[in-house]
Amino acid sequence: MKNLYLRSAVALSCALSLAACGGDDDGTMQLGGTVTNVTVSGLVLQNKGGPDLKVEPDATGFVFPDLIATNTEFDITVKSPPSNATCSVENGKGKSSVYGVGRIIVRCTLIPHDLKGKITGLTSGPLVIINGDHRLSIPANNTEFNMTQLAENKKDKLGQVGETVAYGVSVLQQPPGLTCRIDNAVGTMGKADVDNILITCN
Repeated sequence: MKNLYLRSAVALSCALSLAACGGDDDGTMQLGGTVTNVTVSGLVLQNKGGPDLKVEPDATGFVFPDLIATNTEFDITVKSPPSNATCSVENGKGKSSVYGVGRIIVRCTLIPHDLKGKITGLTSGPLVIINGDHRLSIPANNTEFNMTQLAENKKDKLGQVGETVAYGVSVLQQPPGLTCRIDNAVGTMGKADVDNILITCN
């Protein structure tokens, strides 16, 4: 039993200090993390200004090709974001350890745009339309609409759609006594607001 405790203590000591036990930790750890919302090419990462690492569309993670040793400083930055997003790095700076590299996350936020259009014949209301889980109630006699609304904090916008994201506007609730149809309701968000949606009620 005493020998078992002794072996365990030696193993723990080796784990905490590989060099002291004759271990070779020169480049044995991967430096990487996760990415979100990379839908097009263009995202390029660097570690301490080193070689470029290109992140492909639809990737959920990244790994730099060169292994690093423990106690090595790293500083991951975004050299260039995709054309349709802004990106930031969380937990991207620090030192590697025997417990691994901290959880590094590259978060990309797709550039948002409005969904809007014209309305004809809305003589009663409300008309309720939806895009995904966002809904908009439109009172009678409105001749135009915009799915975008300000949140309670008056800063964030709700109902916008990010570039390259599909949208589909549909009627959730018809206005009393009327039937409304929506033209140009389905598509993929491009580089500018969508403003050609037409709602016709009769």
